[in-house]
This record gives sequence, structure tokens and C-alpha cells, in this order.
Amino acid sequence: MQYLREDWVRAALTKLTETGIESVRVEALARELKISKGSFYHHFQDRQDLLDSMIHYWEEHATERIIHTPDSTTQTLEQLLGALFSREQKLEAAIYTWAKQNADLRKRLVEIEKRRINYVASLYQKKGISPDEAKARAELAYLMYVGWLVRTEIHAELDIQAAIAFFLTWK
Repeated sequence: MQYLREDWVRAALTKLTETGIESVRVEALARELKISKGSFYHHFQDRQDLLDSMIHYWEEHATERIIHTPDSTTQTLEQLLGALFSREQKLEAAIYTWAKQNADLRKRLVEIEKRRINYVASLYQKKGISPDEAKARAELAYLMYVGWLVRTEIHAELDIQAAIAFFLTWK
């Protein structure tokens, strides 16, 4: 089987999610993929190139494709929050954990969060909420999301659907 660059990236993201960034190693990934380590160097210069590619892949799939999807012009706040809070977010939590150890990722994550918050604010504005209030509500929504990530990671009981319903009707 011919492995693509994306296969290596997805395998590395799975490894990150399962056991943390320290376990994302070329030799271990090659063993899991049952392929030679040389194949890795066909696609990447070094481990750092792989790590950068992982961040780019995650950013593209977890942020840009949501913000810039053809449905984004008609997407509602309720649809976005419903989708985000109903899917598995172990990778998202792993990225946040990794960012605690990596200053460059931390800076990039802050920029990604700004784009996400601005997008959520635009959804609030579609509901007729002023730009300042929309921004404040978007920041609160994002904080609720990050808190949910942490609680999910520690398996804390939380009725997120009830919390979202209350949050969306809050005046």
C-alpha cells in the first residue's frame, strides 16, 4: 500500500490523541503503519515538519472548513453549537494539552481562537445582536466550549444539551 503524507499526519494525530505528543515519533508511526521509516522522509523533512503538518491539518479541518464551508452563509448559531458539542473532541483536547508545552502552538492557537470567536460573533450578529454584545457572547460561548473539553476529558457528568439550550435562550 502506498502511504500519502496525509496518512502519516492522520496517524500522528491519532497517536497524539491516544498517548500525547511525546509518543509522536517517526519509528513508532512507521511500525504502526507497517512501513519503512524511509517512507516518512519521502513526505517530510523531519519530525518538526510532521508536527507542523499536524497543526495545519487540524486547523484546516477543525476551523477553516467550518468557517468557510458553503453552508457557512446559512449556518445558524444553533446548528454550529449543536454540531460542535455532539461530536468527539479528543483531538481538540489533545491539541490544547500540546499547546501548554509548545509556545509556537500556543500563539497559533490564540489566533485560531480569535477566528473561531469572530465567526461565532458573526452568527450572533445574524440574530440581530449588536457587534459588541455579539463578541462578548461569542467569547462566553467559546469559554463554555473549552470548559466542556476539559470536563469531557476528565469524564465529568455534564448535561451539555441542557446548558446549550439555556445558553441560546439567555437574554
